Amino acid sequence: MEFTASSKAAMVTAAGMLMAGFAVIICSASGDNVAGSIGGACLVMVALTAVILVMVRHWIINTAEERRILAACQREAQGERARFIAAQAALENEMGRLTQDMAAERAAIRATLIQERRQMSAQFEEERAQLAAKAFQLGAQMERNGDLKKKPAPEQANLIPFPKQERQRAQDQPQHERSREHGVVGP
Repeated sequence: MEFTASSKAAMVTAAGMLMAGFAVIICSASGDNVAGSIGGACLVMVALTAVILVMVRHWIINTAEERRILAACQREAQGERARFIAAQAALENEMGRLTQDMAAERAAIRATLIQERRQMSAQFEEERAQLAAKAFQLGAQMERNGDLKKKPAPEQANLIPFPKQERQRAQDQPQHERSREHGVVGP
């Protein structure tokens, strides 16, 4: 327990008063002086009160232990702050790395998609060219076979022919034989 200079002076004064009070009590008691004994006792009580007040004052204003605890807490808080800053920097670095990785991945995916699109376009063009060639060959073959020549339109059949219509049709169109293909039955 360390006392300040004023506390030390007060303690020395209180100790002197305490010794003086005991000396007055001893001298008064040997001479049967009641007033001196009571005065010495009062002096002792004042000295003890002064000692108690100095001790209480020292206990109240002595903040050495609290300062030590505060300094330890401040060191701990500073260390925690440094760890937080380090963790935040690490997090920012990690986020930057992830952003770069995502950008690189997007670029790789974009390049892959462009390449696949080119391949699909080339494949589509090749298939389209093959289909066009097959269609041209089929058209040429149909032309050679005569399938593309204009065929006469089939006659319209009337279920109930009217004499007037029959004469007019005979005048308009030359007579030709009706086709009996595909189960068509004529009059």
